[in-house]
Amino acid sequence: MASRSDLPTHNEIEETVEDHDLQQSEKLEELEVLVEDTETVRQVHEALDLETTAEGADEVESLVEEAEDETVEIYEEEDNNLEGIQEEAQEYANEINDRHESAESDLEKLSDASSELRTAEPINEVANAKTSMLEEMDFLKDNNDKAEQAKAESERAQEELQNRINSGRRS
Repeated sequence: MASRSDLPTHNEIEETVEDHDLQQSEKLEELEVLVEDTETVRQVHEALDLETTAEGADEVESLVEEAEDETVEIYEEEDNNLEGIQEEAQEYANEINDRHESAESDLEKLSDASSELRTAEPINEVANAKTSMLEEMDFLKDNNDKAEQAKAESERAQEELQNRINSGRRS
């Protein structure tokens, strides 16, 4: 049995799930800005007439392409950071799920014990313990669901941004 001091509190679980959700949302906002910047640079690049001089046109075009390349490079770095956050969130969701499975096992043990009891007081206390364990299982399931949903939404938004940034790439 794990030391209770090693076990997270309800508050810690809720805060960690919320923190992962917040980190994913913030990173997606950063990625959105980078995608918008990339799209703007690409639009400007397409709109330029570049009918000045050969040297001037080459210089401007090169600098605009460099701006796009740098923005895409930063995007890819931040996209990798988001994937790290998503992995961490998934690991935590898995940990919550493991705790839920442990609670299911404990509930089964409590049920087995209650079937062997014959005195009213312990029967009532074990019934209360089962109720408490069911509440704990609901809490864990709800937080696991929140973590999984936040990660799924983050991955969906990430995929949309990835499609946008890749749609206008130069060959």
